[in-house]
Amino acid sequence: MNTYRSLPAALGLFWVSVMLAVSLLGCDTEPRQYRLEVLTGNPDHAEIVNGFKEKMTELGYREGIEIVYHTEYYVTPHEARAGVEKILRESSNIDLIFTLFTEVSVIAKEATRDTNIPLVFAYAGIEGSDLVGSVREPGGRVTGVRYPGSEQIGKRLEILHEIAPLRTRVFAGYSRNYPNSLPALTIMRSLAPKLGVTLVEVPVDDVAGLERELQRRDQASEPGVDAMLLMPDSINHSFAGWKMIRDFADRHNLPVAGSFRYTVEQGAIFGNADNLEAVGRQAAPLVHKILQGTPAGTIPVVTPEQVLVINYKRVQELGLEVPEGVLRQAKEILR
Repeated sequence: MNTYRSLPAALGLFWVSVMLAVSLLGCDTEPRQYRLEVLTGNPDHAEIVNGFKEKMTELGYREGIEIVYHTEYYVTPHEARAGVEKILRESSNIDLIFTLFTEVSVIAKEATRDTNIPLVFAYAGIEGSDLVGSVREPGGRVTGVRYPGSEQIGKRLEILHEIAPLRTRVFAGYSRNYPNSLPALTIMRSLAPKLGVTLVEVPVDDVAGLERELQRRDQASEPGVDAMLLMPDSINHSFAGWKMIRDFADRHNLPVAGSFRYTVEQGAIFGNADNLEAVGRQAAPLVHKILQGTPAGTIPVVTPEQVLVINYKRVQELGLEVPEGVLRQAKEILR
């Protein structure tokens, strides 16, 4: 009788032991770790990477545990091509490539064409770059957060004209080989005559070419331009290139139509770009979906919101005025 009563207790103890063993085994199981290659052509814009990593952490990917990031910076297209090819030769466990800006994104897509590695870009131009099929249906193994170039560059010229309507000769120095340059020029060439503006187009191959052009204008009797506009390329937004542009503008009292907030802080009369940290955060959910099994090419491309920042103090120093309509559009006014 005692033996019969002890059997259920023994069975209960057995199952408790089994469940405890399973639980202990679960504690010893390592979480799946994903490897992401982060490729960028401009180390000065760390906000995108910071925003991306913060959002990925919120989504449950702890750095060094569920996810590992390997970051590379490239200065020239040649470096980017060689760098991506080197990564592909030496690494066989890449789960996803995350690219920043247009040029590196295009190069990475081409270099990985014979692989099935998904690619998510951040702030890359899709007009004329062949990165994706369309916004709604990117296709293939690519998606991301686009640089809204066509909307942004046209708005930049319009706002410059509203604040400085008499400054009609607008300097537009640009990298002749950068993917964003032609789409931007196409928009501005169409818009400029309607505004009564003359675009002073200056194609260059590198920062040294921009420097020579500005020095030539410094030495002339007058600079030949009344205002300057930052073009969406790696020369205008390099540390050296942007410094040359703002120093030239200071010497000749020229208003500069800028892009990101830092350009406004450093002397542009306004900037209409996007919050780069927010761009990074927008990219993270796309990566999460892909890592969970959704094909990249089925995930629509995301478009960030433009942010207008005005340097009211610089506007006043140049003897200009900001129309009320433009002031109302501003997210921030630096006084």
